[in-house]
Amino acid sequence: MLSIEEGSILEILDKIKKQSNFGEHIILIYPDRNALQVVYSRACKMALENNEAVIMLLHYETRDNVLTYLRELRIDVYKYQKKERSLLIIDSAKDYFGSAKDLLFYLKLMNANASRRNKQGILVLLDVGFHYYPHRISSQRGIDLLTEYEESLPAKLDLNVKILCLYPIQDFDILKQADQKEYLLKLHFRRYKIKEDPNPYDKAYNKSNSIPCL
Repeated sequence: MLSIEEGSILEILDKIKKQSNFGEHIILIYPDRNALQVVYSRACKMALENNEAVIMLLHYETRDNVLTYLRELRIDVYKYQKKERSLLIIDSAKDYFGSAKDLLFYLKLMNANASRRNKQGILVLLDVGFHYYPHRISSQRGIDLLTEYEESLPAKLDLNVKILCLYPIQDFDILKQADQKEYLLKLHFRRYKIKEDPNPYDKAYNKSNSIPCL
């Protein structure tokens, strides 16, 4: 199987910062919802502070939850959403993007807009769960939909955009056949996995100055 770089939340964020570039389609497998909340809030904060636009397409989190966690990190949500228009949070992505082609078309428009506004680029936090819901990944139909969606997103994009696909471990592990997992991993340019840690969240929230910008 293709190698997956593993580590704590802070270690993985650091790896992504040092190793990844705009134009890459990346997979990040996380252990639980608490880890997801730390990842998306930290990644969002770091990108915004690095003069990047952020698009968040989350299935397992509501928009209100996202805003709560961003405000806890002292992110000026009003500034980025209303004034700069550099933060977009969508918790019903299926209503916006019926296919990966729809998403790519939208990203091309956003890429041009970000360039005009002198942004460094765009970070997309993408939970593909919205695409196979309500079939669920455990059904063959769900697996087929997931595979088709990921196939439509190239591993390398000719855009100043970084796509970070977020997968809960329980969804990834439902792909019980090794070749299914291998193929899904192969569709991504880089592959990361957050190790389970009994108490990672206080550390992640308290070391704000030690986490680099993505």
